[in-house]
Amino acid sequence: MEIRNLYTPILKGSECDIKALGRIPRFFSDRVLSLVELLPPDEDESLELCCALFADRLRKFCPIQTVSVDLHAIAPNESTKSGLWGTGSFVLEEMFGYLRGIGVRFIPVFGFDHEPELWDRIAHVAREGGGGITFRLRIDDLEAGEDTLSLVIDLIDGAGINAEQTNLILDLGSLRELDVAEISRLRDRVQDFADAAFAARSFRVISVVGSSMPKDVSDVPEDHMASIERRELLLWLDAYTSLRGKPLSFGDYGIVHPNFSLKNPATNANAKIRYTRGRHHHIFRGRSLKKFSYKQYYSLASRVVRSQHFLQSDYSFGDDYVWRCSKEENGTGNLGTWVEVDMNHHMVYVADHLHQMLEKLARGASIPEVLSAA
Repeated sequence: MEIRNLYTPILKGSECDIKALGRIPRFFSDRVLSLVELLPPDEDESLELCCALFADRLRKFCPIQTVSVDLHAIAPNESTKSGLWGTGSFVLEEMFGYLRGIGVRFIPVFGFDHEPELWDRIAHVAREGGGGITFRLRIDDLEAGEDTLSLVIDLIDGAGINAEQTNLILDLGSLRELDVAEISRLRDRVQDFADAAFAARSFRVISVVGSSMPKDVSDVPEDHMASIERRELLLWLDAYTSLRGKPLSFGDYGIVHPNFSLKNPATNANAKIRYTRGRHHHIFRGRSLKKFSYKQYYSLASRVVRSQHFLQSDYSFGDDYVWRCSKEENGTGNLGTWVEVDMNHHMVYVADHLHQMLEKLARGASIPEVLSAA
């Protein structure tokens, strides 16, 4: 399988997520094609300012990466009020134009849960920019199967967009609450859809994305560690091997739940470090930040470093930060800092680990052998 676009994480578009993406070593950049969502503005923030901050973060922290940009937070008929873009024009088009004007390398995203009238407008942006388009498909779209695939092909053909410039992201959302039978049925839908898509056209990327992360750490005892199985990894491995080596890419939501947002932090938030290794997310929980402050991150980082899961300090920016924090050589940061730290380690590890797994599969290793080696 080609190394390029091997991993397609979905990121929330906050500053900490974008910083984590920007800190991925250039060596791994071609393996990662992120989908970044624009989050809705805060109550005291205008939509235009929210858009400008989002775009400027991508320009500042991710100058070399190409990202798929999902602007579903902008209502189709939302018009500019004042300031950056004047008045009376559509925010959606102004935002895409602003991204292009400041040099952000982006691919527009369309989904069938978006308003249908958006298609012509987003397709125009895709043609104008020349980078193609990303379809973000949900579980309901997979259930429609061949009808969904036929609609995608009709749309890109009608818009003059080549399949080679089209990405299909199969976004399964949270897998955590599904039982074994539901996971099995979902895997079958993914396999059937991906198989049909590979046979129909030479799409640039077909990727399956899911998440097993909990919404919070309430199930992890204070001052303990819990390992969460990455069900999305196992589902992808099953689908990939059943497709006999066709280039099905892998994606996830990093180290957060699909509905996570730093815009509404929990008032009783706990200190925690989420560290991905092998087939698990390892969640190291501390105690209430309100009661015990951020200083507990020094001992929490030390627990991670002393664990069998820690790699080494020079593995990623995130690993270096954890190691320095364990030595009390840097600050303890805030909740956003630790999303950035944990997310950066996760993305570097996944980009590296996926390549290793595919090399083992290419040499004839079985899925259990691949997972045991991890």
